[in-house]
Amino acid sequence: MKNNGQIISRLFRKSVISIIAAAIATMVGIVIDGIVIGRFLGSDSMAAYGLVTPVINLATAFSGILATGAQVICAQRLGAGNVKKARRTFSMCMLVTVVISVVMVAVMLIFRDPISVMLGAHGKSAHLLSLTSDYLFGIVFSFPCVLFLFEFNSLMRLDGDANRVIVAVVVMTVLDVAGDLVNALVVHGGMLGMGLTTSISYFAALVIMLLHFTKKDIIFKFSFKGLRIKDMAEIFATGSSSAVGSASSMLRNLVLNQIMVATVLSGTAVAALGVVNTVFNFTSSTMLGVAMTTAMIAGMILGEQDRTAAEALIKITVKVSLVVGAALSVILLAFAGPIAGAFGGADGAQMVSLAERGLRIYALSIIFYGFNVAFINYTQGMRRMVISDLFCFLVNFPFVVLPALALFGVLDADAVWWSFLIGETLNLILIFICAAVKKRGFPFKAKDFLFLRDGFGVDEDDLLDFSVTEGSQVIPASEAVEEFCTEKGASPKESMMLSLFVEELSNNIVEFGFADGKKHSIDIRVIKREKGWTLRVRDDCKKFDPTEWIKLHNTEDPSKNIGIRMVCGMAKDVKYLSTFELNNITITI
Repeated sequence: MKNNGQIISRLFRKSVISIIAAAIATMVGIVIDGIVIGRFLGSDSMAAYGLVTPVINLATAFSGILATGAQVICAQRLGAGNVKKARRTFSMCMLVTVVISVVMVAVMLIFRDPISVMLGAHGKSAHLLSLTSDYLFGIVFSFPCVLFLFEFNSLMRLDGDANRVIVAVVVMTVLDVAGDLVNALVVHGGMLGMGLTTSISYFAALVIMLLHFTKKDIIFKFSFKGLRIKDMAEIFATGSSSAVGSASSMLRNLVLNQIMVATVLSGTAVAALGVVNTVFNFTSSTMLGVAMTTAMIAGMILGEQDRTAAEALIKITVKVSLVVGAALSVILLAFAGPIAGAFGGADGAQMVSLAERGLRIYALSIIFYGFNVAFINYTQGMRRMVISDLFCFLVNFPFVVLPALALFGVLDADAVWWSFLIGETLNLILIFICAAVKKRGFPFKAKDFLFLRDGFGVDEDDLLDFSVTEGSQVIPASEAVEEFCTEKGASPKESMMLSLFVEELSNNIVEFGFADGKKHSIDIRVIKREKGWTLRVRDDCKKFDPTEWIKLHNTEDPSKNIGIRMVCGMAKDVKYLSTFELNNITITI
């Protein structure tokens, strides 16, 4: 009997849809702005829009640090069954987000003209200063919403309210499209109006997300009680890869903007890069949704010290990254012309042509990007921060910028487009080299890419880990637990108690949880400790707390639920936790 990995696979598939939606939500307003600006406001406005991209990257840098740091730590602590510490991490994250938001908005508003000049609105592009400044003024109010939306994205999945994310996305998109069109065609509010409509739509989405916290039965509740500076430091340390990635991306875009300014087409090339960056933000958000799902589940696995689940996570991550990445590549290759054309008006034919070529070349790198960002987020979720930070920096700055600079004299603007593919390829090759060195051979299995710390998990000889998928397997599962415990030196009473508990709880799960007709699994994990035993039973059925169920169905018949009663009565510790829409009960005896 063995663990089939289906709970992790199903959890990943269920989670990735809402997380991709939320990741895209933080960028969809920017994409809509770009299309409307290019179509109705002209190529100069499109160029100004492109210059603001590094500032948008700065906002996503902070959101990435806080969101990834908080989700990994919260998932790890929930995986270890520590709800109190998870709530404390959430509260500190919310407090820090408010402070950063206020500072960011204030700085951008006060220094928006100097910032616009620094972004590239000078020299031959000096005429873009007022347009860049206006757009920056309008969109800066969306930055706090971006921060919170990124954070709530994963935390609401942990809290079992993923559908709210989808609702928020729909409302935000409708408001942004309507607002942009009204601004461009009716109000004629220019770049300032474009930024403000995006901010308003993001704010509406945030209000919908905040309604989650009016519910009673939730894990994450804000409180000033017990807050520690150490928690803030841990969030920033764990989210450091996101910081490295966003900061290096911002520097990369600054350098690439300057390369485009130096090309023959100058402003037209900058505008084309703005189009490619906009599409890149959209496609990368989709792939980042896959990667964020990986990081979140990796955090839970780290808390549980579950090597089997880690291997299952690597397998499903690779499969989903390949499918999603391939689909995006094919779509972009097939529709590069119409997509680029959506950003260009009558005076932007040259820009559209340049952007179309850039999109086709960029499309070739999407699958590689998906694998790279998934690996970075996986190692971040496993708290392997040196590995994660290093690869994140390499793929976002030197692996892209150096080829672009080297090829600029030969390929002109095309050097920038090819640099994305070269950078992703180099990073993926380096990952394989590191895995090969660690294995001392060619890596071709999921376990070769785990990159776990020494001492992770428990010795396989002290572990029984398997899955139950139907009622006929319950009795053999119970017998397997009793046999394993007896072989490993458990007393007859301990072996009998754990065996009986597994039988009764599994029967209850099959009877009540499997009744919906969907495919489900029960993962049973028994660990021999130096002093005692740990049993974890997990299922992906509807919420079911066996300890509360016993209280509600109390009976005078002492033979009813005797296994559950005996174990719960004699165990050192009994913990039930519903997170990721999974039931988890952990017992220590």
